[in-house]
This record gives sequence, C-alpha cells and structure tokens, in this order.
Amino acid sequence: MRHLIAIAALSLIAACGFQPVYSSGFNEGRAGNITVEKIDGRAGYELRRTLLQELAIGLPNVSEPATLSVKLSESLSRLTFETDGAATRSSIVSSGSYVLNYGGKRLSGRQEAEISFSVPDSPYGDIANQTGASTRAARQLGKKIADDIRLKLSAD
Repeated sequence: MRHLIAIAALSLIAACGFQPVYSSGFNEGRAGNITVEKIDGRAGYELRRTLLQELAIGLPNVSEPATLSVKLSESLSRLTFETDGAATRSSIVSSGSYVLNYGGKRLSGRQEAEISFSVPDSPYGDIANQTGASTRAARQLGKKIADDIRLKLSAD
C-alpha cells in the first residue's frame, strides 16, 4: 500500500511540471541563453562547470542564444629540484582558446592560468597535489575566460 501511495505521489509531482528550486539547467550544458560545449577530461569538466556558473547571469549585449566552445590544454613543469634530482616544486599551466558564437557574430580569445604546488615525498601525494592544482587552474581559467568575454562584449 505504501508503495502505491509513493508511486502516485511521484507521478503527480512529475505531471505538474515540478522542477527543483535550485535547478539551474547545468546538466544540459546551458547557463541561461548560453550553451557551453563539452570539454574533454577531468579538467575540462571543471572548466565547463565554472564557465556555466560564471555565465549564468548572462553576458552584456547578448540577448540571443549563444554557444561557447573552448579548447583546453594543460602542461606540467617541475620548477625546483633537490640535490638528488627529486622535484620539490611544480607548476600546472592551463591554456584555453575560446570561440563565442552569438547572433551571427563571433568572438574569440585565449587565456591562461598557472598554479604552482609543493611536491611531497610520496608519489601518491604528488598525484593528489597535481590533481588539486589542475582543478584550481581550470577554475581560475574559467573565471578569466568569462571576465575576458564580458570585457570584450561591454566594449562593443
């Protein structure tokens, strides 16, 4: 009996067009009228997620649907070394070139973000620090791209 009541309640909620209050449409890759195309990799996921959050409020002088595509590249550099050759400091550089298509117009640009981190003695710690730095770099890159787009559009 309880199962029937639960099924009936769920079907009524689904039929009325219920949508969670804080649902933002991020699952569809849309932030308002802006679609952000998928970006490959874990860092690409973080970059896309940040862009969706940053662009959710919209863009100046863009009222029609727009599509943003970003090509992401990452590089790891070892910066300092101990006497035995082990790295003690590293850096991740994330670069993104973007193209925004809106209303028959095209806006493009390139941004870069660099995050440095300490390299611990353990190999697993190094992997964890690389992953965390990559995530931070992708988030910082997303904010820089969104700011660059806003700046270029507000100048038009």
